[in-house]
Amino acid sequence: MVRLILVGYRASGKTTVAQALSNHFDCPALDADEVFEKKHFCSVGEFIQTQGEPSFRDAETVVLQELLGIPEGVVSTGGGIVLREENRRMIEDSGLPVVWLAAPADEIRRRLIADPTTASRRPALEGKDVYSEVDQALIDRERYYTEVAHFRLNTDGLSVSVIVGEIIDWLAAWKDSESRPGDASAGVDS
Repeated sequence: MVRLILVGYRASGKTTVAQALSNHFDCPALDADEVFEKKHFCSVGEFIQTQGEPSFRDAETVVLQELLGIPEGVVSTGGGIVLREENRRMIEDSGLPVVWLAAPADEIRRRLIADPTTASRRPALEGKDVYSEVDQALIDRERYYTEVAHFRLNTDGLSVSVIVGEIIDWLAAWKDSESRPGDASAGVDS
């Protein structure tokens, strides 16, 4: 049985990698944004536009709680899930391994531009356009990703299969370290 959480900024590869890992481990891929959209019958962008970001963050917390209660699967979180201390505590208290998928701002922007769903699913949150807020958002969120993650993997220039291989290798080592009494969990790698 595999349980794993992926965190990282939007367009860092969480959904794609979660699906590839779920195929490898033959377990569910649990995408928080997809669960949110099915539950609320609209896109994240539409919800934020009509209900506001604070309401979205409240609803996002409920989805996270639900996903953490599922006994098996790879959870792909929303990029801003780490902004709330409550969410960071839930992630930490879950005891699950957490992988931070990271990419530099230029690569994130390139991926956002290439994704036709960016406008509807990934709205700007800071009064700017979605592309110009990337640099500051990455700076602002880095400490939170660092706080929750056990392993940081820069996805820039790596194929999905290489990323999955790195995570599988790390996960095996993490499980080994967790099974030995007195060993601390792995730190965030660069």
